Amino acid sequence: MIRSVKKEVQAVSCGDMRPYEKVEAVGAEALTDRELLAVILRTGTSGMNVEELAGNVLAASGGAGLLGLRHMRMQDFMGIRGIGRVKAIQLTCVCEVARRMHKQSAEKRLDFSAPSAIADYYMEDLRHLETERLMAVMLDNRCRRICDEVLTIGTVNASLISVREVLISAVRCGAVSFVVLHNHPSGDPSPSPQDISVTGKLKRAGEIIGIPLTDHIIIGDRCYFSFIESGCLANTKKE
Repeated sequence: MIRSVKKEVQAVSCGDMRPYEKVEAVGAEALTDRELLAVILRTGTSGMNVEELAGNVLAASGGAGLLGLRHMRMQDFMGIRGIGRVKAIQLTCVCEVARRMHKQSAEKRLDFSAPSAIADYYMEDLRHLETERLMAVMLDNRCRRICDEVLTIGTVNASLISVREVLISAVRCGAVSFVVLHNHPSGDPSPSPQDISVTGKLKRAGEIIGIPLTDHIIIGDRCYFSFIESGCLANTKKE
C-alpha cells in the first residue's frame, strides 16, 4: 500500500517532466504513446519539437495508434513531415523488433496443427507482400515448428518447386510433417489451378518419403484458405 501511494505521488509530480526524466522517475509504462515515440525519435526538426513530431507519426497511423504503425513501410514514414531517412529507419526497426517479440512469444503457445493459428502467426509476414511467396514449415511429432524456409518467390508454379529440396530440408531438420503456406497479393485466398497442382505434387512426394504434407494455407488480406479445413487436401488427384 505504501509503495502504491508513493507511485501515485511520483506520477503527479511527473506532469512537467520530459519523457526521459519520467522514465527514470516512474518507468516507461508511465509514458503516453506520443512520449514513447518521442524517446525513440530523440530530436525534433526545424520548427517542430520532438513530441509534436511524434504526434505527426501517430496521426499518420489513421487513428489506429501504435498498432497502425506496424503496417507502415519505410517509405510511408518518410512521407510524414519532419521524418527523414534516419528517423524512418529507426521507426521501421522498432516496428520489426515489436513484430519479432510478438511472434517469439506467440510461438511458445502456438499449436501448429490448427490452420487458424498458423494463418494468424504468418499473416503479417505475408499479407502485405506484392509478389507471391511459398514457404514450408517443418514440424516435429508434437506439431511444433522446427523451422521454416522460403521455397519460391514469384508465381507459385508446380514446375518451379524443387520437391527434392523440400524433402531434403525436411529430413535434415528431423521433421515428422510439414505445412506449406503462400500469399495471394490480390487479397483473395481462393486456390488457383496452379495452387492445387503444387499441393498435389508436395502431398504425393511427402507420402513417398514418409513425411506427410499436413496442410497448404493460402494467406489473403486478413483471411486465409486451408486445404485441410476445406477437404481439398484429401481430394488432390494425381496429374
